Amino acid sequence: MRTSVALLAALVALPLAVVRGQSNPCGKGCAIVFDWGEGQGAPDMDRIYGSPRAMEAEFAKVLSEAGWAIVRGTPDAAILITFRPVVQNSVRCEKMSGTNTDVSCHTVSRGTAMFATSDSTVQLPHRVEIIPRCSDPKAYPSFVEFGHFAGEMVLYQAAGGKGSRPAIRCRT
Repeated sequence: MRTSVALLAALVALPLAVVRGQSNPCGKGCAIVFDWGEGQGAPDMDRIYGSPRAMEAEFAKVLSEAGWAIVRGTPDAAILITFRPVVQNSVRCEKMSGTNTDVSCHTVSRGTAMFATSDSTVQLPHRVEIIPRCSDPKAYPSFVEFGHFAGEMVLYQAAGGKGSRPAIRCRT
């Protein structure tokens, strides 16, 4: 009886390990490059939506916590992830619009993660479009919330779209 239970547990664990291994293409190391457009660096910190650097850190943290080996510098990486966030300027700063609404804030409206590798055995999505779907078209996520959502979306697409689709909480 114990042998059959152990055998059954091993048979169940084996496919799970194979699926986890297939959905983790960065076992040998991935480098992340943040491309803010036309050779520019990250925009300045926003007083409401936070810091773009916090978004970069949160994106890498989500991937690291999922077991992806994130390395610094491209020579040590087997895979290069280029993340291109799109900055949305003139975003509403107040929670509720009113007379003379302040629209001097900025945050991220969407992003694209592209994968490049010289190893043909690694199964990767070529491109992952990251679009937060907010209930209010004038609502946007903070930089940190977007970084977390983007990391979860990359993991979701790398796993073949299995499981529940990531959701985001937008600032309304």
